[in-house]
Amino acid sequence: MAAASVLPVKLELPSTPIQELLKSNNNQIPARYVFNPNPDSTLESNGCVLPWMDNIIIDLQLLLDFSSTCGKQELLKLRDALSSWGCFQLVNHGVASSLMDQLHFVGKEFFALPLEKKQKYSRSVEWIEGYGCDIVSEDQPINWNDRETLDEYSIELQKVLEIMLRAIAKSLNLEENTFLSQLGEDGTFFARFNFYPPCPHPDRVVGLKPHSDGTLITMLLQDQNVEGLQVLKDDQWYKVPVIPNALFINVGDQLEILSNGILKSAVHRAMTNKEKERMSVAVPSSVAIGKEIGPLSELIDKDRPRLYKNVDNYIPTFFQHYARGERAINTMKIQQ
Repeated sequence: MAAASVLPVKLELPSTPIQELLKSNNNQIPARYVFNPNPDSTLESNGCVLPWMDNIIIDLQLLLDFSSTCGKQELLKLRDALSSWGCFQLVNHGVASSLMDQLHFVGKEFFALPLEKKQKYSRSVEWIEGYGCDIVSEDQPINWNDRETLDEYSIELQKVLEIMLRAIAKSLNLEENTFLSQLGEDGTFFARFNFYPPCPHPDRVVGLKPHSDGTLITMLLQDQNVEGLQVLKDDQWYKVPVIPNALFINVGDQLEILSNGILKSAVHRAMTNKEKERMSVAVPSSVAIGKEIGPLSELIDKDRPRLYKNVDNYIPTFFQHYARGERAINTMKIQQ
């Protein structure tokens, strides 16, 4: 059973990068950037301070030996995290702290360049790599961020990705190359800087609107000094703590579909800060565009029937729904 195609909407890229908007607009927020239009409410949960999410920490070094007692315990912890929260913090991943520091330096250096130099790397409406804001449909609020890519960091995280996809497969009692084979040689894998300038109205504007990723998994290096990432669980938003040099890893829609809903694609958002800029580095991984995915047969039985349709072009479908402020994965679910 294949998913029906989605009717395309007209997509657009905001004409003015956020950094330039701040310079030219006297700190006034254009209406298209207001995510919360009610001036009497805030983006906090009804004005209350949000709780912190559970401090779920996975040690990559313990995952290197699946047969050891510690390795088995870490696999159980991994599965529990991904089936409940859909995300966790990865430590002892082997990426040098000096490289992470250099990434933040390079990113800030790039975003400090004059506009004409940054625009040489401008993104297009068809893909997410390049400098500029997120795509939106004509009536959707715009995210308060600018983006840029870096290929070198993606190469450094290849080993981390391979270990994690093998570990996730083993946690589901699958052959360890199951998800690596889905990624294949033609899958997409790259690094992207997310830059969030200070925002005069963080109570009404989001850096990145609520969404799940259309990926297998996404690996995120958070800003080490300014928190702003939040995840949604059971209709409650939680703040994500900053753990020095940890990688925040979240399940994407593709992995939820392949796991037949055992693993949860984490809904998350990025908040803005009134006084401080914030920058993160995201590395998404995805199956090749055009590749058909669906629930793995090993994870379908009488107690857990097929929950999702097959889809052969998920990324374009994802972006059409994302631009509308919708979740594409909801259209893939089979009504029981």
